[in-house]
Amino acid sequence: MFNGTHFCKGFFFFRQKLPELLGTVVTRRRDVGIDKVKLINRREVDIMTFNQVVRLLAVFSIIGGFFRALMCPLALVWGMNSPQELTAGVLGTIFMGLGIFGLYLSHQKEFGKLGFTAFILYAIGSFILMGMVFSTLVFATYDPKVLQMDMPPLPIMVAGPFMMVTVMLSMILLGIAALKSKVFSKVPAILLILGPILNFVPIVTDYSVLAWGIPFMWFGIEVLKKVRGGNRTAATVETINTKL
Repeated sequence: MFNGTHFCKGFFFFRQKLPELLGTVVTRRRDVGIDKVKLINRREVDIMTFNQVVRLLAVFSIIGGFFRALMCPLALVWGMNSPQELTAGVLGTIFMGLGIFGLYLSHQKEFGKLGFTAFILYAIGSFILMGMVFSTLVFATYDPKVLQMDMPPLPIMVAGPFMMVTVMLSMILLGIAALKSKVFSKVPAILLILGPILNFVPIVTDYSVLAWGIPFMWFGIEVLKKVRGGNRTAATVETINTKL
């Protein structure tokens, strides 16, 4: 039979437990919200850190391009393979070898397979070039007679042709990828393509490094302008909010 006493006890028990149950539900919803906020904040930090790295590498590209272009006036004043020119060459090669990572990472999706191939070839060739330029600087400083020999040292003789092919091919491919993807201006992309060709033209061969250094400075400046942490982070957070 229906027992009014038991019903009253049950009602009062439920009434006492209801705030506790509701509090548990609200707490869980708050925990989920906190987890979402933590995830968004973590993504914000990741994007900001990535942008900072890309901006730093873009600065390296500008510095490297400057030293590469500086080789031209230094060679005209102090001569080819002079310590002044080779020092600028070493610094230019180091910073450009690091800067190429920033140029590629800033537009890796747009570059596609062609840009990735150019990036890999340039990264390999530039570090070989760095070793060759540094060794040439050492010889020019401590034993200039080595540079006057008819046959260069065996490591340079072996690595030289491979380095030349990889670097020149990567410059042409990178310029084509930049024109195709339209992520950079046309003028530096065209200069980058013409650089290896100008190197074999006797009249302008001494100025070919300008067509190598100027595009890297130009590209680096454009990356600094395009990679803005606030805009990209806001867009990413909006995407995360939609997904969550």
